[in-house]
Amino acid sequence: MISDKRICLACPHYGTCTTSKTGRMVTRLLKEEARQRLEAQYEEPQSQEIYKLRKQKAELPFGHIKRNLKVDSFLLRGLKGVSAEASILATCFN
Repeated sequence: MISDKRICLACPHYGTCTTSKTGRMVTRLLKEEARQRLEAQYEEPQSQEIYKLRKQKAELPFGHIKRNLKVDSFLLRGLKGVSAEASILATCFN
């Protein structure tokens, strides 16, 4: 994060990204570069082909459980109860 306005005022792009006379604060996440790399990788055609398979592999069990087994919410509350109920549903799917 750039919090020193002197850096902004000395930037060669000053004036194109802000109209403020005191500069602007730019906030970037800690792992922003990694996120941008992943987004660029996702946009590649090869990655899109792999992502299309997700519908067949990952979403099928959830669709079966929701539609055919008619389960749209957990009956139990709390991590222990939900984990037990999810295990039973996974067993029913298998």
